[in-house]
Amino acid sequence: MRQLAFAALTLLLITAGCRSKQTANATGEPDTSTAAAAPAPEPEPAAATAPRDFSFDQRQQFTESVRQQLATTDQQIKELSDQVKSKGGAVSDRAVANIRAARKTVDRNLKRVDAATAANWEQAKGGVNQSVDRLTESIEAAQPK
Repeated sequence: MRQLAFAALTLLLITAGCRSKQTANATGEPDTSTAAAAPAPEPEPAAATAPRDFSFDQRQQFTESVRQQLATTDQQIKELSDQVKSKGGAVSDRAVANIRAARKTVDRNLKRVDAATAANWEQAKGGVNQSVDRLTESIEAAQPK
Protein backbone atom coordinates (compact mmCIF):
# COMPACT_ATOMS: atom_id res chain seq x y z
CA MET A 1 0.00 0.00 0.00
CA ARG A 2 2.83 2.38 0.86
CA GLN A 3 4.63 1.44 -2.32
CA LEU A 4 1.56 2.37 -4.34
CA ALA A 5 1.25 5.68 -2.51
CA PHE A 6 4.96 6.38 -3.03
CA ALA A 7 4.68 5.48 -6.71
CA ALA A 8 1.72 7.83 -7.16
CA LEU A 9 3.52 10.66 -5.38
CA THR A 10 6.60 10.08 -7.52
CA LEU A 11 4.46 10.15 -10.65
CA LEU A 12 2.89 13.45 -9.60
CA LEU A 13 6.27 14.98 -8.85
CA ILE A 14 7.68 13.81 -12.17
CA THR A 15 4.66 15.19 -13.99
CA ALA A 16 5.06 18.54 -12.26
CA GLY A 17 8.76 18.57 -13.16
CA CYS A 18 8.01 17.78 -16.80
CA ARG A 19 5.46 20.57 -16.96
CA SER A 20 7.96 23.10 -15.63
CA LYS A 21 10.54 21.94 -18.22
CA GLN A 22 7.98 22.25 -21.00
CA THR A 23 7.20 25.77 -19.86
CA ALA A 24 10.89 26.66 -19.79
CA ASN A 25 11.43 25.18 -23.25
CA ALA A 26 8.39 26.99 -24.62
CA THR A 27 9.83 30.32 -23.50
CA GLY A 28 12.98 29.64 -25.46
CA GLU A 29 15.32 29.27 -22.51
CA PRO A 30 18.10 26.77 -23.18
CA ASP A 31 18.42 23.72 -20.96
CA THR A 32 21.33 24.40 -18.64
CA SER A 33 22.45 22.77 -15.43
CA THR A 34 20.95 25.65 -13.42
CA ALA A 35 17.60 25.20 -15.14
CA ALA A 36 17.68 21.48 -14.39
CA ALA A 37 18.69 22.14 -10.79
CA ALA A 38 15.88 24.65 -10.17
CA PRO A 39 12.95 22.14 -10.16
CA ALA A 40 14.80 19.72 -7.86
CA PRO A 41 14.24 21.69 -4.63
CA GLU A 42 10.50 22.01 -5.29
CA PRO A 43 9.61 18.31 -4.86
CA GLU A 44 11.40 18.08 -1.52
CA PRO A 45 8.95 20.37 0.34
CA ALA A 46 6.05 18.54 -1.27
CA ALA A 47 7.47 15.22 -0.12
CA ALA A 48 7.99 16.60 3.38
CA THR A 49 4.29 17.51 3.61
CA ALA A 50 3.06 14.31 1.98
CA PRO A 51 0.22 12.76 3.96
CA ARG A 52 2.23 9.61 4.73
CA ASP A 53 4.76 11.59 6.81
CA PHE A 54 2.47 12.50 9.70
CA SER A 55 2.33 10.85 13.12
CA PHE A 56 -0.78 10.34 15.23
CA ASP A 57 -0.06 13.56 17.15
CA GLN A 58 -0.02 15.43 13.84
CA ARG A 59 -3.41 14.28 12.57
CA GLN A 60 -4.73 17.86 12.28
CA GLN A 61 -1.79 18.78 10.05
CA PHE A 62 -2.36 15.57 8.09
CA THR A 63 -5.99 16.51 7.49
CA GLU A 64 -5.01 20.06 6.47
CA SER A 65 -2.40 18.71 4.07
CA VAL A 66 -4.90 16.38 2.41
CA ARG A 67 -7.50 19.14 2.19
CA GLN A 68 -4.96 21.40 0.47
CA GLN A 69 -4.29 18.65 -2.07
CA LEU A 70 -8.03 18.23 -2.53
CA ALA A 71 -8.52 21.92 -3.30
CA THR A 72 -6.37 21.48 -6.40
CA THR A 73 -7.99 18.16 -7.17
CA ASP A 74 -11.48 19.67 -6.92
CA GLN A 75 -10.49 22.28 -9.49
CA GLN A 76 -9.29 19.52 -11.83
CA ILE A 77 -12.59 17.67 -11.32
CA LYS A 78 -14.52 20.83 -12.19
CA GLU A 79 -12.47 21.30 -15.35
CA LEU A 80 -13.05 17.68 -16.38
CA SER A 81 -16.77 18.00 -15.64
CA ASP A 82 -16.92 20.92 -18.06
CA GLN A 83 -15.38 18.71 -20.77
CA VAL A 84 -17.71 15.69 -20.62
CA LYS A 85 -18.90 14.12 -23.85
CA SER A 86 -22.56 14.84 -23.08
CA LYS A 87 -21.59 18.54 -23.31
CA GLY A 88 -19.58 17.97 -26.48
CA GLY A 89 -16.22 17.50 -24.76
CA ALA A 90 -13.60 14.77 -24.87
CA VAL A 91 -14.01 13.33 -21.35
CA SER A 92 -16.15 10.28 -20.67
CA ASP A 93 -19.22 10.83 -18.50
CA ARG A 94 -18.47 7.52 -16.80
CA ALA A 95 -14.92 8.62 -15.99
CA VAL A 96 -16.23 11.78 -14.29
CA ALA A 97 -18.75 9.70 -12.34
CA ASN A 98 -15.91 7.41 -11.19
CA ILE A 99 -13.85 10.44 -10.16
CA ARG A 100 -16.73 11.84 -8.12
CA ALA A 101 -17.20 8.48 -6.40
CA ALA A 102 -13.47 8.36 -5.61
CA ARG A 103 -13.69 11.90 -4.21
CA LYS A 104 -16.53 10.85 -1.88
CA THR A 105 -14.40 7.94 -0.69
CA VAL A 106 -11.64 10.38 0.25
CA ASP A 107 -14.14 12.40 2.29
CA ARG A 108 -15.35 9.27 4.11
CA ASN A 109 -11.78 8.27 4.90
CA LEU A 110 -10.98 11.77 6.16
CA LYS A 111 -13.88 11.49 8.61
CA ARG A 112 -12.30 8.29 9.92
CA VAL A 113 -9.10 10.22 10.62
CA ASP A 114 -11.05 12.52 12.96
CA ALA A 115 -12.17 9.48 14.96
CA ALA A 116 -8.82 7.68 14.80
CA THR A 117 -6.98 6.52 17.89
CA ALA A 118 -3.28 5.86 18.28
CA ALA A 119 -4.03 2.16 17.86
CA ASN A 120 -5.72 2.53 14.45
CA TRP A 121 -3.91 5.63 13.19
CA GLU A 122 -1.81 3.85 10.58
CA GLN A 123 -4.89 2.13 9.18
CA ALA A 124 -6.87 5.39 9.02
CA LYS A 125 -3.96 7.28 7.46
CA GLY A 126 -3.36 4.45 5.00
CA GLY A 127 -7.01 4.52 3.97
CA VAL A 128 -6.79 8.23 3.19
CA ASN A 129 -3.52 7.83 1.30
CA GLN A 130 -4.91 4.96 -0.75
CA SER A 131 -8.13 6.80 -1.59
CA VAL A 132 -6.22 9.96 -2.57
CA ASP A 133 -3.98 7.86 -4.81
CA ARG A 134 -6.99 6.23 -6.47
CA LEU A 135 -8.58 9.63 -6.99
CA THR A 136 -5.39 10.96 -8.57
CA GLU A 137 -5.15 7.93 -10.84
CA SER A 138 -8.80 8.33 -11.88
CA ILE A 139 -8.21 11.97 -12.79
CA GLU A 140 -5.07 11.18 -14.77
CA ALA A 141 -6.83 8.38 -16.65
CA ALA A 142 -9.73 10.69 -17.56
CA GLN A 143 -7.57 13.47 -18.98
CA PRO A 144 -8.25 13.98 -22.69
CA LYS A 145 -5.42 12.57 -24.77
